[in-house]
Amino acid sequence: MTPRKTSKKTELLAPVGSLESFFAAQENGADAVYCGLKEFSARAKAKNFTLAEVERMTVLAHQQRRRLYIALNTLIKEKELPRLVGILADLAGAGIDGLIIHDLGVWRLAKTHFPQLPLHASTQMAVHNAAGVRMLEQMGFSRAVLARELSLPEIAAIRQQSAIELEHFVHGALCFSVSGQCLFSSAASGMSGNRGRCAQPCRRRYLNRDQPGYHFSTSDFSALSLLPQLLKAGVMSLKIEGRMKSAEYVARVVAAYRLVLDAPESGRKQAMQEAEEQLALSFGRQATKGFLSGSLPAAIADSSKQGTLGKHLGQVISLRGGMLGFVTGDRLHVGDRIRVQPQNDQAGTGFTVRELWLEEKKTKAVKAGDFVRVRIPAKGGFFQAGDTIFKVGGKAAFTMSPEACQDILARVAVPEKSPAQQESLAQVRREALAALRAGAAFAGVACPALTVRGRGVQDLRLLDEPRVDQLELALTPEAMAALKKMDLRREAWQGRIIWEIPPMLFGAEWDEYRRAAGMLAGQGFTLFRLNNIGHFPLFAGLSGLTLLGGFRCYTLNSQAALAWQELGLAELTADLEDECQNLEELFRRAAYLPPLAVTVYSPLPVMLSRIPLRGVRPGSLLKAEGGEGYRVSQSHGLTEVLAEQDFSLLGSIVELKRLGCPRIIADLSHCGAMSARGKQVLASLAADQPLPDTTPFNYRRGLA
Repeated sequence: MTPRKTSKKTELLAPVGSLESFFAAQENGADAVYCGLKEFSARAKAKNFTLAEVERMTVLAHQQRRRLYIALNTLIKEKELPRLVGILADLAGAGIDGLIIHDLGVWRLAKTHFPQLPLHASTQMAVHNAAGVRMLEQMGFSRAVLARELSLPEIAAIRQQSAIELEHFVHGALCFSVSGQCLFSSAASGMSGNRGRCAQPCRRRYLNRDQPGYHFSTSDFSALSLLPQLLKAGVMSLKIEGRMKSAEYVARVVAAYRLVLDAPESGRKQAMQEAEEQLALSFGRQATKGFLSGSLPAAIADSSKQGTLGKHLGQVISLRGGMLGFVTGDRLHVGDRIRVQPQNDQAGTGFTVRELWLEEKKTKAVKAGDFVRVRIPAKGGFFQAGDTIFKVGGKAAFTMSPEACQDILARVAVPEKSPAQQESLAQVRREALAALRAGAAFAGVACPALTVRGRGVQDLRLLDEPRVDQLELALTPEAMAALKKMDLRREAWQGRIIWEIPPMLFGAEWDEYRRAAGMLAGQGFTLFRLNNIGHFPLFAGLSGLTLLGGFRCYTLNSQAALAWQELGLAELTADLEDECQNLEELFRRAAYLPPLAVTVYSPLPVMLSRIPLRGVRPGSLLKAEGGEGYRVSQSHGLTEVLAEQDFSLLGSIVELKRLGCPRIIADLSHCGAMSARGKQVLASLAADQPLPDTTPFNYRRGLA
C-alpha cells in the first residue's frame, strides 16, 4: 500500500524549557520548538513560560518561518477547568502553531470553543497502532506523537493506513514505562507524572534478592543513524526530548541533527561522524536506538549501570578548605559543569567549575590522571569522600546570557488585536465558562452496584452471588481457549460478563483482537472494557454492544467524561490516582455525566512496559532502600510492575455511596475471587471494613 501523503516537509523539533533554550534552538537550525506554560506542563520543573512570553516567542518564531507548539499535556482536575479555559482562549489569540495534549477534556474544550488551535496528540496518549492514529484523525487531531515502543516496520504500517502527521522522538531520555501508563511517581510520593511532577523513582536503586541494581533506569535514546529510515517510514516531525535540559544541550543536539538532515547523500557519512562527535559532548547516558531496530537492544535497560547523566571522572578523595579533591579521569576546564553523586541513590548536586587547583596553584585546565581540587560553590550540597563525580557539560555551545535573551524578547512587538477580535475571543471564553457551570447537587445511591474482576473463567461462579452484579475478565488467548470448554448457555451470564481489552495491542495483535471481539459479540456477549483510544475501531460495525472505559481512559474532569461519552463509552472508571476531593467535584456533576465507577480494591500498577527485565524472575519482589516493594510480572510481551501493597478503599464504601458513586469495582485478578485473599477482600467489602497492609494511594493525601 502506498503511504498516504501529508502536507508538511520534514521538521526538526526542539525542546524549550527556558528562554535561552529557545534562542539556542533557533540559532542551530530547529524548524520548530515545543515548550510549556507555567501551568499544565508535563515538565513542571522546567522554567517554562508566561503567556506574554509565549506571544512574543511566537512572533519571533514566525518571523523566521519557524513554528511554536505548546505542550499542555497533563491531566486536569475538575476545579482547574475554568483556568484552563482562560489559557486556551489566550493561546488561540496568540496564534501558536499547535497544542500538544493528553487529557480528552482539553480536546473537547478546544474543538468545541477554540477550533483554530491545531491539536497534536501527546505521546502520553500511548497511541501505538494504526487504529489509534485513525481515531485521532477522525477526532480532528492534525498530528500524532507516536509511542516510543514502536519499530520502524510498525511505524511504516501506521503511515500506510493514516493521513495525519506523524511525530516521533529521535533523541533524549527514555522512560521504562509506556508514556502515560506510569503511576510510579504518584505511588511513591503523590507527585503525579501524568500531571508533570515526576520524581523519577525509576532512576533509583532496587534490591533483587538482596542484589542492588538500577532495573528501571533506561539508557538515553539516539536515532541519529536511523534518520533516513525514519523519514522513509513516514515520520515527518523528528522530536528531541529535553525541556529540563540546558540551552547548551539544546544547541549541541539540534546542530548535530541539523547537520545530518541537511547533508547531501555523498556527504552523509562525514556529516554523521561530525554529528556524533558533537553529541559525545552532550554527556548523556549510554545510547540506545530503542525499539526502532525491531529487536530489543540489550543496552536499553542495564541494571548494573546507574544510568546517571554525564561522563565519569572519579570519586571524591578529599574535602578541605571549601574544595573537593579527586583524580580526574578526563580533561577538565574552568567553565565545565560537573555533578557530585552521593553513594546512595538520591539526587546529585551539579555546579559549574569556577576554580581549578593543581598542586596548590590555580589553573584553567587539567588533564586525565591529574589530582585536582575544585572550589565548592557557596550554596553547594553536602559532599562526602567516596561520592562519584561526573562531567555533565563541556565547552560552551551557546553563550547568550539569560539577560540578553530577555532583552531581545522584550523588544518584540506583538500585533494588537482589533476590538472586534478581542470581543470575539472574550465571547468564546464566556461561552466556554458557562458550559462548565452545569451540574447538580449530590445524589446519593441506595447501594452501589458491584463489579468483580476475576482471574479467569474459574471465577464465573461469582455470578451466582446475589451481591455481584457483573464479572470482568481479561480478554487473553488463555481466556478464549478456556471459554471454548465452558458451557455458557446461561444467557443471563453472558449479559453480565465484561471482557477487558489489554491496553497495548501492537501490530497484528490488534487484528487478532478484532476477530475475538466479533466472535464474542456473535456469541451474545455485550459488555467490553476499553483502555486505549485505539480500542474503539475493534467494535466498528458490531451492534448491540455496551462499551465501558477502564481507569486508563483517564477521567479527572467532567469535560473528559463527556468526551469519552461522545466517543461511545457508556460508563467510565475513575482514575486510580485520583483524590477524594476531585471525585467529590465529579459526582456533583453526575446528573449530566456518564456513570463513573470507582475501584475500591485492586493491585496497584505503577508501570506498564514493553521492556523485559533481564535477570529478574517473573513474580520477583524488588525492594527500594526505603523499604517499599514492587512486584514484577511479564506476559504477552509486556512487563507490569505492581506495588507490593494493594490499593484499597475498603472502609470508605459508605462515603462513596453518600457521594453518589453508582458502581464499585473490586479487582481480584491477581489472586482470584475464590482464593483465601479473594474471599477476605469480598468479606471486608461487604462489611465495609479496611484491610491491613493496603494503601488508599492518593485518595486521602491528595493528588499533586
